Amino acid sequence: MNILADIGGTHMRIAASDAHDSFEEPIIFDTPAEFDAAVELFASAAHDIAKGRIITGGVIGVAGLVSANRQTLLKAPHLRDWEGKEVAAAFGRAIGAPVRLENDAALAAIGEAQHGAGKEALIIAYVTVGTGIGGARIVDGHIDRAAFGFEIGHQRLGSDSSAPEWETFASGSGLEKRYGKPSRELTDPAIWQECADHFAIGLYNTILHWSPDRVVLGGSLFTEKAIPLERVRETLRSAATALNDIPDIRLATLGDRSGLYGALTLSAA
Repeated sequence: MNILADIGGTHMRIAASDAHDSFEEPIIFDTPAEFDAAVELFASAAHDIAKGRIITGGVIGVAGLVSANRQTLLKAPHLRDWEGKEVAAAFGRAIGAPVRLENDAALAAIGEAQHGAGKEALIIAYVTVGTGIGGARIVDGHIDRAAFGFEIGHQRLGSDSSAPEWETFASGSGLEKRYGKPSRELTDPAIWQECADHFAIGLYNTILHWSPDRVVLGGSLFTEKAIPLERVRETLRSAATALNDIPDIRLATLGDRSGLYGALTLSAA
């Protein structure tokens, strides 16, 4: 059996799978900020859900920049103690089986491409908005090749070195820093209209770079309908002067399980 895990900056989801097309009910924990504590928690959870079955492998998505050989987490703005750690090896030792490491947004992207809102589209721009902003480009049902992954949330919306990143305006962590409280406590519609406008500008840049025929939007700020999608579409249409029309834009359909579906897809590859 395989262990599937989706580890974001706030929560980690872990599930067991004995099949290529399904996984068991996941368990959810707060993501430990300390790497060693996270490895220990993962090991305990994995063996608990295995229920005596032999673990033959695992696929793990983590929020951050993953090395080209898929072994090391190079940068992780929301998991600083994880940076530079040999995540694949450490988590593999924890379960006694080889582990494949991927960026968490890339896993969610392939999950939506194969099982959710991206089905039948040839080129998908997947963007997820939660603690931060992540995403990946999917081409013909596969994660597109990249020298260092996809870090669209860190694009700068300005021309100088101190210009704020996209995440500053349109992510849970960015909004909390700006307004002094968690995004779930922000109830003023004007805040979310402004957030949608800023999000649309970064999305426009991403569409120009990736040239998708479909955009899939996921993450808690969209699944919980915090960012108004129609406002995003309106602002995007106004900004998209270089395009004849904006691509098909859809909300992700797999909710907080997109990453686990992506891990399932890669575990069967």
